[in-house]
Amino acid sequence: MTRAGEGQLSLFPPDPAPDPLLCWLWLAGTLGAGSQRAGAVLDAFGGAQEAWEARDTDAFAAAAGPAAVQRACLPDNTPEHYRAFARRCAARRIRILPYDDPDYPLAFSRISDMPLVLYCTGDPHWLNEPAAVGMVGTRKPTEYGLRAAENIGRGLARVGAVIVSGLADGLDSAGHRAAVGENCPTIAVMGVPIDRTYPAANRELRRAIERRGCVISEYPPESEPVGAVGFLQRNRLIAALSGALVVVEAKEKSGTMSTVGHAERYGKPVFAVPGSIFSPASAGTNALLRDGRAKAVCTAADLFGTLGLRTARPAPAPRETPRPLSENERLVLSCLGAKAQGVEELGVKSGLPTAALLGVLMKLELAGRVSCLPGKRYILRGGSAS
Repeated sequence: MTRAGEGQLSLFPPDPAPDPLLCWLWLAGTLGAGSQRAGAVLDAFGGAQEAWEARDTDAFAAAAGPAAVQRACLPDNTPEHYRAFARRCAARRIRILPYDDPDYPLAFSRISDMPLVLYCTGDPHWLNEPAAVGMVGTRKPTEYGLRAAENIGRGLARVGAVIVSGLADGLDSAGHRAAVGENCPTIAVMGVPIDRTYPAANRELRRAIERRGCVISEYPPESEPVGAVGFLQRNRLIAALSGALVVVEAKEKSGTMSTVGHAERYGKPVFAVPGSIFSPASAGTNALLRDGRAKAVCTAADLFGTLGLRTARPAPAPRETPRPLSENERLVLSCLGAKAQGVEELGVKSGLPTAALLGVLMKLELAGRVSCLPGKRYILRGGSAS
């Protein structure tokens, strides 16, 4: 007999909470790649397990949208459904990086259409390197464009920049090869499932990238090809991951220009290599310069100040695995941007007590992730105070 105010105890134990990783896989699959609603779902529920538990509510419907609600209610669409898939990824050495993983790129957490899950081969630690620079351009470059990409790419790699590009034919590959030629890390962001390489001729280049850097995709292994939309969605990730974007050669209407548009949307500085006024391959880059949308870049040194790099560095030593960021460190970094902010402003945004906030800022400064400007104003390393 139960006393007043007490509920009847169940004869069965409550269902165990689903594995957090499987919840992220479920949520990513339910929303779909490149979903514009990813940020709204995280704002509403905070995480994937909370979204799973709220999948039947009006709040989930409002945040996720009707298409995702329909997928969320399919009988075989559950976190547990992804368990065998996660095991196959592990067996193939494909690292799954959900939004709350320490190696998930902090830069992606600042965009509303962030991928909730990334798939990675190689070393994911490079995804949070502060001196990342995107290098993009046409798939049919001129000899001039190839030489410019090699010269600028090698110069950047030598002083510690991480070249980010799309592993495509032409200037994307030239940027990766420049870094590989210096035995330096580079990041390839693919617009195809992680277990495919496009173009197939770049398989050897991909293996070289994985030995020193990493390859990422928001498209899971074993999935169907996504077509041209995959490359267009990929372009937003190149722009988001890069502290600056360099366009070597591009036509006025091209996929490269979509990457420029994303960089502008995210407030990233854009640089363009000047080209011949008679070359169609330079029509887009010259237009960027003419319209004031980009600054001219002729040598790697033109980017050092923007990326916070020095003119020379000692020969690279074996890289130590960085310690994972704490929850408070990730929180503070997510509050910072290209505009310098004082302790009071950061305290309001982060909700941390002043003493705790100062301790976090000191650790981030020592780790080279944050710069302290005069007047105790803080900015992401490589940013510029307004």
